[in-house]
Amino acid sequence: MRLLVTVLALIALASPAAAAGKYEVQVGGQTRTFKIEAPQGPRPAPAVVVLHDEGLAAGRIQRIASFQLNRDGWAEIYPEALGGQWNDGQKRSNGKPYSKADDLGFMRAIVARLADDGIVDPRRVFFVGSSGGGAMVLRVVCEAPELAAGAAVVVAGQPEELECIDGPPVPLLFIQSESDPLVPFDGGPVRLPDGSERGRVLPAGESLARLALRNNCGYRDEFQITDHFDDGTRVRLRAWRGCAEPLLQFIVEGAGHTWPGNRNSARVEKTLGRTSRDISATFEIEAFFKQALRK
Repeated sequence: MRLLVTVLALIALASPAAAAGKYEVQVGGQTRTFKIEAPQGPRPAPAVVVLHDEGLAAGRIQRIASFQLNRDGWAEIYPEALGGQWNDGQKRSNGKPYSKADDLGFMRAIVARLADDGIVDPRRVFFVGSSGGGAMVLRVVCEAPELAAGAAVVVAGQPEELECIDGPPVPLLFIQSESDPLVPFDGGPVRLPDGSERGRVLPAGESLARLALRNNCGYRDEFQITDHFDDGTRVRLRAWRGCAEPLLQFIVEGAGHTWPGNRNSARVEKTLGRTSRDISATFEIEAFFKQALRK
């Protein structure tokens, strides 16, 4: 009998196949989908929700980021935006949003579904997004902070219309490029690869200053990261002191709208700019989230 109980307990803890694959949830009368890489370890587990770029699919950001958190006992979740476009708070000149999708409801539904299934601990869910996905992550932080135990934003800015002053502090990591051809570091219109525009973002300095207030931070320090590769880029780190929750910003000089550490093709580099290899966005995000989890 003791052996049977032990076997059943091991099955309950170590059955990743039961959670892996594609899920569907109903949000506002629409069927929304997401993929999950199951946690390899006890459940309910911490989780990372990874939001893809504008116009791309979830599988693309999964390949670019190549997170390995599921091997460390995390669930990795990859939602799909409707039509490849998140309702990230950007608005047209007439004041109407570019998307009417209830994406905040979608995020809530994902967390609730996986929490009900006993797969994910809803108190330990972290969000990361690139480009438009990064803007959507900021919307989660600003308008649904109860969902986020921490967040990371890559090559994205804060939409001008997105208010983010009040609310609880959240661990935040930014990785932004000064020479980004699509999301301007100094603020202004966001450009898509086809040359069209989609809303406007605040200057990075202004956005981070607001978020520093939200996280109750004091002064910030700035460090130059060692230039490991002769790739035309350099990286510096801004770290705020005395925060209720940490706030970090990696600023990549000479790079474009790319994921640092990724090996892009010459065609991608021609369109989006250089990719820095002096840091790995994936490594920095994983380390930041793990540190936040240990608090």
